[in-house]
Amino acid sequence: MTLQFGVELELLLGGRKKSFASWKSLADDVSKRLSKAGIRNHVSYGGGKSKTAETYHEWSIVQEVTIPTQSAGDNMLYGIELVSPVYPAAWSWAADIAAIYGVVQSSYVVVPSVHCSTHVHISTASGPLSGMGAVLLGEAVLYYEQALDALMPPGRRDSTTYWCRSNRESHMFKVYEEVEGALVLAQDNYPKNKMVSLSTCLGVVRYGYDTSAFAMPEAVNLLPADCPYGRAHGKKRSFVHGKVFKWNFSGLPYEGSPASNLGTVEFRQPPGSVVADEACAWVTLALSFVAGVLAGDGGMAGVSVQRGGASLEELWQVLQTGSLELGWEGGLGAVDDLFRGSSSGSDN
Repeated sequence: MTLQFGVELELLLGGRKKSFASWKSLADDVSKRLSKAGIRNHVSYGGGKSKTAETYHEWSIVQEVTIPTQSAGDNMLYGIELVSPVYPAAWSWAADIAAIYGVVQSSYVVVPSVHCSTHVHISTASGPLSGMGAVLLGEAVLYYEQALDALMPPGRRDSTTYWCRSNRESHMFKVYEEVEGALVLAQDNYPKNKMVSLSTCLGVVRYGYDTSAFAMPEAVNLLPADCPYGRAHGKKRSFVHGKVFKWNFSGLPYEGSPASNLGTVEFRQPPGSVVADEACAWVTLALSFVAGVLAGDGGMAGVSVQRGGASLEELWQVLQTGSLELGWEGGLGAVDDLFRGSSSGSDN
């Protein structure tokens, strides 16, 4: 199975030698400097990303409205998002990311911000994941959640960050409950703030596949109609909205999904990347995790979940398997630093 990916790098930037009067003037300057460095790109002035395949042939520069514009003395700082083209996982994509950051760091002030994220979109070159592939990955993001959390800075570990909530908070998991080992419909008064057990979540994922009752995006990315977003948008029934979860499966097919879906799964949990090594580490983590999970064939069947999920050692084994599947001769590279930071109690 051949994987491909795209990465979105959210940055808070300002001029190093002068302040830019507007986001547009900064974006134009970034575009010019990237072009000079041999990085093909364009500026998207509409403020949004067009979800067509043609968009992803070169880097695009997009205004990131979730990053507030702010001042730092006489310098203005703007939220900017660099959206990559589609890269084969086995290609030397790290060189392009290093070149991007070489330009950014030499020409601009890069300010760490809790509002910035690094998003990695992964798909198979042959099209959307198979139904079983989606099940394997859906189960894995639940089972390995606590191990992946340990690699993150504190602000990205729990569900207090709105844009990367635990997939165990999906509304579908509150629709069912386990009674004597069997899944049944839960009572209407199921506590909204109570986290559903991992074993129940895994059971629901497999039940949806075995019975064709619902697709994976509905299992792990469902919000209730009465949530704030649902009320604001006039929703009358529960709906898929993957952009508030750590893993976004809404790019995969489900009932009522847009025809323009590109068949991607998005890893949304990583924080903003201030340097190239950080960006490469998050991309490497996402790709090797997905590849390692898809290389298996049994999923979580028969796995004990009494301790709440996988250990770091189990996660490392999956990543090693994924690295071999991808044909990476250099191993996991910068991911080593994430594990060292986790074991030493670092905030990464």
